Amino acid sequence: MSMQRGKKIPEKPRFNFVTKMAYEFLLECGYSTFPISPYDVLNELNEKVVCLSWSDARKILNTDDPFHLMKLKAEGRTVRMRDTGKYYIVYDDVTINSPDRISWTIMHEIGHVILGHLVDFSETALNRGGITNEQYGVLEVEAHYFAAEFLMPTAILKYFPDITVDEIALLFGVSDMAAEKKYKRVFKSSYLPYDAYEEKLLRNFFKFLMTGMDAAIYKSIYRMWGLPWKEKYVSVCRKCQNCLSYIDDPKAEFCPYCGDIIEQHRMYKNMSERLKKLQEFREQPGFSHLTFPYLKVETASNGIKYERITICPTCLNHEIPGSAGYCRICGQPLKNIGYEDEIIKSITDCFSRNTGRETSSNSWYPEFEKRYRFLMEYDGVLLQEDWVEYPYWEFTKWMVRGNHTETSLDLQSAILYSAAFMDDNDDIHIVTDTKMAEKVIQNEQEVLLSYLVRTDDIKREKVEVLVIDDL
Repeated sequence: MSMQRGKKIPEKPRFNFVTKMAYEFLLECGYSTFPISPYDVLNELNEKVVCLSWSDARKILNTDDPFHLMKLKAEGRTVRMRDTGKYYIVYDDVTINSPDRISWTIMHEIGHVILGHLVDFSETALNRGGITNEQYGVLEVEAHYFAAEFLMPTAILKYFPDITVDEIALLFGVSDMAAEKKYKRVFKSSYLPYDAYEEKLLRNFFKFLMTGMDAAIYKSIYRMWGLPWKEKYVSVCRKCQNCLSYIDDPKAEFCPYCGDIIEQHRMYKNMSERLKKLQEFREQPGFSHLTFPYLKVETASNGIKYERITICPTCLNHEIPGSAGYCRICGQPLKNIGYEDEIIKSITDCFSRNTGRETSSNSWYPEFEKRYRFLMEYDGVLLQEDWVEYPYWEFTKWMVRGNHTETSLDLQSAILYSAAFMDDNDDIHIVTDTKMAEKVIQNEQEVLLSYLVRTDDIKREKVEVLVIDDL
């Protein structure tokens, strides 16, 4: 942050600039999961930023009203010490008792620091006495926008059009108000600033988005001593008491994976025992199920929506006519539909009359997940001591099969069951479980190499492809 005393405070907020700075800082910090705690961010900045509650600041700074916070009725203020160049943030912990609101205030003040608001302009004091109301408003909007883009990046949110306001609040650890404003900005506004760092940002968080979102939301709901944080959130994400699967359908009564009743009412000797058992259950790690990547939603003649597989998860056949109900090679069912009195229904709406349980929406799903997870967790004879998991492989696969990809269906199907590892020289070693997939990847490795360089900016001449022989 260079000193540019001749620079004037802009007349309007610089949304593109703020987005760029937020994403640059996110990448610099190396975050890959949500929610992001502003207190962790402060640790990143501990050499130049000191953050104190108003109560602590009174003692440490030996003043009745640090930075005139109460007089100005401000939730937080930042001051830069001229002699040391260090920033001091003070936030209100007296009139504000919401942890999410305090976290937002701290991130807002960090925004002032990262955006250079206290050093880049000729008007250096960030307060109503030193600058006009209009100038103050511009800087406040920029800091607010920075906090929103850092804690809830639009670059990631826009890929989840079905996400709800409640889910945003829980996933990113923000207040209901902040979540609602973000939702409107992303899904109700025509203005979505693009930034060159979007792809890298999505890359860093991709693995978490695939397997960690439900766990993060569930933890947010029950984060206070194992009890519901807010009653209205409880149905947003639950956990099956039988198979520990996370369930994100608020209306579901039965687990879609094992068919068990989700909310089981059990008898306890007393309230203390009940709370203890609930706490123990909620501390057990849940299970996040994977989404099969080659699904297409279609509509039946009676208006019911159902899912159709476009690449067979068993034999990887991709020459599948839209009307096909079964794979012509291996006989795998390809449509997520059922019949009741000759009327086509989505299987997720069907119930077994014998047990009263929901039918699993994907009868083929467990076999796909078992095979997929085996490769994800593979640590067998093929691996060398200096190999580590290549962290961006799932993101690379996602790009290969993207909506606008020009890659062949042969390659897209071949990489479905694959894992990738990297050695000390940054060379990539791809592990698959069939000779056929190995051959396809070898033949099309030039295409794959172009996606790998797009992923991590490392130019490689070749990749090694190996077939697991210790299944």
